[in-house]
Amino acid sequence: MSMQPFTTVRGPATPLMLANVDTDVIVRIERLTTLGREQLGPYAFEALRRREDGSDDPACILNDTRFRGAPFLLAGPNFGCGSSREGAAFAVMDFGLRALVGPSFGEIFQVNCIQNGILAITFSEVVIQDLWRQLSERPGAPITIDLPNQMLVAPDRSVHAFNISALRKDRLLRGIDDIDVTLSYRDQIERFEADRRAAVPWLPTMRRE
Repeated sequence: MSMQPFTTVRGPATPLMLANVDTDVIVRIERLTTLGREQLGPYAFEALRRREDGSDDPACILNDTRFRGAPFLLAGPNFGCGSSREGAAFAVMDFGLRALVGPSFGEIFQVNCIQNGILAITFSEVVIQDLWRQLSERPGAPITIDLPNQMLVAPDRSVHAFNISALRKDRLLRGIDDIDVTLSYRDQIERFEADRRAAVPWLPTMRRE
């Protein structure tokens, strides 16, 4: 799955204000053993979205039609805690989310999201609570996340700055991951390998299929 560049995105945010939503809630481990990364979207958050009989739970905010297709999720504290499974980030991405906004995230989960093109940004509890209030009063009201200028514009047009490392920002803006970065040095790598083989021809080399 290729990464989509993230520049400025505008749309609704689903307010899932639950604390300690772990990666097993985001996607069950058994789904990862049977499905590819582009098949996980329908099973994202199924522990919250589905009843025991498999039907949709109308009480779950994720099933609210006002937030259908929302590119953002407003999360509670410690979102993405638990195991380090990268499949949780795959499920979030295939569910259609472009960014997660919360007071805190599981550290590995946050890195996995950013590595896969999902912006995961933190704000103070005061800002998060104010965003939750606005989204509760105006369900479906759009917010804007402007990555180049590192700011979020709330429904009431208040502006909130956020921090992100220059490296991660660049990769999100360009829609590239670690593999893409490595491949950008392919010519230099191949020259190095050729020079090494010429200098030490007795050393074994790895065959390329």
